[in-house]
Amino acid sequence: MLKEDLLYLELFEELNTSVPRYTSYPTAPQFTHLEEKRYVESLSQVRDPLSLYIHIPFCERMCLFCACSVTLNRKKENRLQYLEALFFEMELTSQKIGKRKVSQLHLGGGTPTSLTEEEFCLLWEKLQFYFTFTSDIEASIEIDPRTVYQDEGKKLVFLKRLGFNRVSFGIQDLDPKVQEAIKRRQSSEMSHWTLEKSKELGFSGTNVDLIYGLPLQTLFSFSDTIEKIIQMSPDRIALFSYAHVPWLKLHQRAIPENLLPSAQEKLAIYRQAKKRFCEAGYVEIGMDHFAKPSDSLTQAYREKKLLRNFQGYTVNKAVNFLGLGVTSIGEVENCYVQNVRTLKEYYESLAQKKLPVFRGYVLTREDLIRRWVIQQIMCYQMVDKSKFFEKFSLSFDHFFEKEKASLKEAEEKGLLANQQILQPSSLGRFFLRNIAALFDSYYEKRPKQYAKGI
Repeated sequence: MLKEDLLYLELFEELNTSVPRYTSYPTAPQFTHLEEKRYVESLSQVRDPLSLYIHIPFCERMCLFCACSVTLNRKKENRLQYLEALFFEMELTSQKIGKRKVSQLHLGGGTPTSLTEEEFCLLWEKLQFYFTFTSDIEASIEIDPRTVYQDEGKKLVFLKRLGFNRVSFGIQDLDPKVQEAIKRRQSSEMSHWTLEKSKELGFSGTNVDLIYGLPLQTLFSFSDTIEKIIQMSPDRIALFSYAHVPWLKLHQRAIPENLLPSAQEKLAIYRQAKKRFCEAGYVEIGMDHFAKPSDSLTQAYREKKLLRNFQGYTVNKAVNFLGLGVTSIGEVENCYVQNVRTLKEYYESLAQKKLPVFRGYVLTREDLIRRWVIQQIMCYQMVDKSKFFEKFSLSFDHFFEKEKASLKEAEEKGLLANQQILQPSSLGRFFLRNIAALFDSYYEKRPKQYAKGI
């Protein structure tokens, strides 16, 4: 074994602990009860343009790896009931902010493509009634390839005509054995066909989601998935670590832990995938995304207009981020807001003509400072101390006096290459979440509520 590999393994054993993904700072475990009136106060200050996330929670069946907020459903009446409630949430929100401009729209789930064409038309109509889409809106949707393959692409054609211009396909792994283990049966031919069809239709962006660390996944088996994905040539690739959290997602208990790859093999799978995607011409974005040089995400990365939020890495085109639908999370004027978690609570709140918010967090000035640093690490793998001074009129070294010892220790371990422009080494880039955690003033208080770092 090479000396470099031994160093990776030694650090991996030490650092592969429970660490936040930092899709927000402070992270969700810090959220506490938030009164509707406090949210309304933030809404009253909202500025254009907005980014809008809409959660469609329904799935026909449960994939065992899933950690999303999902409701199993096959009944049309349940979808219609949910949409009516969603439209009323839009109405209540518009009463507080007026008809605002939206530069980004994202439908997630669940399975957004569980909606029928008629239901999509109704949703699109309501969105345009309560909001104004900018001429350059990025309208994206998460797609389960199984829902658009069975009708030979008719729904894909419909979504393009409706106005969606970016599609994200959940693939996870192309190995049939792995798919069987996670109850996500989806052939390579199906995934390849849907991706090619979306390119043929002229979607401006195609994304695929992969997961490493799944049951029965090996370095050898996933190498085949990697090569097939490179041949498919999507614009973006998200390579997520499987979060095994059976204490939160009870259905994951159906995955025997002895079927999961070892921690060392999981690291090897990630390193191999990262190496191959970069060799194939993709640009590494942050921690777990790869994009073609021509993609807008790469351009945003190079122009320092990248953002990491609850949807992962995205182009920073909006001032405020609204979440609509059950469990949705948004950020409005430095206030994080999450909607209630169950459909019952969602319907009850709206029946009382109340916005369905139940928890959130109002950021302090110190939170804003630490969030900026963590965003720089997670998005650009560096923190320029001179830029920190320009932005906050503060000395970085003075403000983070208490973190000096931890930073020095990280440098001695080989995780940091430069202390003036705080920059992870090539080794440290595998442990961005650990480096970011050094600036998280809440982390030590609740370290075991997160999935493993790799």
